[in-house]
Formats: sequence, structure tokens, C-alpha cells
Amino acid sequence: MRDLDPDEVSAIYEDLEMTYQIEWRRRGHRSMHLGYYDDEDQDPGEAAKNTVRLLSEAVGIDSGDRVLDVGCGAGEGAVWNAQVNGATVLGVDIGGRQLELARENAREHDVEERVSFALDNFHELTSVPDGSMDVVWGLEALSHSPDRVGALEQFRRVLAADGRVAFTDIFLRSPTDDDRVREVEDALGLRLGTIDAFERALEETGFENASVRDETDGVRPSTESRRQFARVAHPVGRVLGLVGLITERQLDAFRASSLVHELVEESLLGYYLVTADRGETGTNTN
Repeated sequence: MRDLDPDEVSAIYEDLEMTYQIEWRRRGHRSMHLGYYDDEDQDPGEAAKNTVRLLSEAVGIDSGDRVLDVGCGAGEGAVWNAQVNGATVLGVDIGGRQLELARENAREHDVEERVSFALDNFHELTSVPDGSMDVVWGLEALSHSPDRVGALEQFRRVLAADGRVAFTDIFLRSPTDDDRVREVEDALGLRLGTIDAFERALEETGFENASVRDETDGVRPSTESRRQFARVAHPVGRVLGLVGLITERQLDAFRASSLVHELVEESLLGYYLVTADRGETGTNTN
């Protein structure tokens, strides 16, 4: 898998903050992930919360859990787990601006005693001691990883013996040379490996009892909504770019958001919910 510069990923998110601010006003909270729509949750804000709820229920987070939120962004998942589940949460991210927004989010929701944040790369986790976490949680974070085995080894290191992992993310359904995949990766700072390869990485690093659920249908309205926004924002953005109000990076991200929906509709991309137990064996013995 191609390497990826963490500073470039951080810069992409900083450039897209204006777009995220628009989405946050629409949703009523600071989530960045795809929303999960079902018969009860059709509002964009509630659908985004539903994604968090589904992952939380799948991994069984409760008030006694210490949760590591990798790639925490603006902290919505961390805040939710503290508020709703009473968990103690450490969020890590490579973006300083994202962490500023996350700390502000925790203050606004009065969960500062349960939630903290640190600047850290989840391939290294220098801020997290061995065996100090019960759950490693990631909402659309692993798609930014060029080394999933290395990341999973770090997750095993920081987990307690009975710890578990929980992720929702976009994966390729099978290997492909489609140029649109490379375009999406470069525009959004992603590395879209296959779901089969990720299952093998879990096994290779010692995780056990893996559960993989295909939740693509639930997020399809969310990818479609992003496509519709991008189809308007991209041509408008090209005009604004002429006077320096929109960057090329933002324009590339708008087009990539539209391509994600195309790839989902063509069944090249899927959205998966994955949980697993730490296990007692594997390549990492810390």
C-alpha cells in the first residue's frame, strides 16, 4: 500500500473545515462520518448519531470502559461515549486544529472530566501506555492508514487482556485498478484496502472472534447526499477559486465525495462495521 504523509492528511482536514462547519450546522453536532439511515433515523443529524450508536452497541461499551478513540476528529464520538455510556475516553488525532475543536466540543457538553485528547499518530500511540485501554474505537479512521498491520499491533499493545476493537469504515470489496479509487485516495488522504485484507490483518496480529457486518445500504443515503452537495459545490467552487476563495484541495475533495458515491453504487466500495477481541496470541507480545 502506498505511503501517506500525516501532515498532508491534517492539511486536507484543515482546508475542509468550512465545508464541515456547514454540515455541522445541518446536523446539529460535530460529526464528520457517514450517517446510518434506517426506518427510525432519516434526519441527517440523527443518522450520524445512529452510526455511533450501532458501533457502541456492537462492541458493548459501558460505564466501566476506557475507550481510545483513534482519529477522533472534532470529538463527537468521544463526547457521545462519555455522555451516553459514561465511558472514560482518550481521543487521539494528528490534526492540531481538530483537537482544538474536540476540546471545545467536550467543554460545551460538560464531559471534560471523562474525555481528554492528545496529538498522536495511531500507528505509534506514544501517548498511550501498554494495557491501559478496554476498547480501541475508530469511526472512518483506518481508511487513512497505509499500514493496518502496524496500527493493529499498536492497538493490541494498548489494550487490556480482555480488550476489544470496533471500527466503521469504507473498504474495497475486492482489488481494483480503477483510477477513480486513486483519485479519491489522493483527494481525501485515504488508503482504501480490501475488507478481506483487513480481516487477514486482524488474524495476523492476534485478534480473535472478528465480526464483519456490511452496512453499506444504511449509509447509501449519506453518500448520495454528499454527492448532491459536491455536484453543486464543485462548479461554484471553480468560480470562487478564480478569486482565491476556494483551494484546489477543496475542489478535489468535492469531486472525490461524488466519486465515493459512484463507487458505492457500482459495488466497488462498501461500508463495514468490524469488531474483534484482543486475543492472547499474535505478533505483538507487549
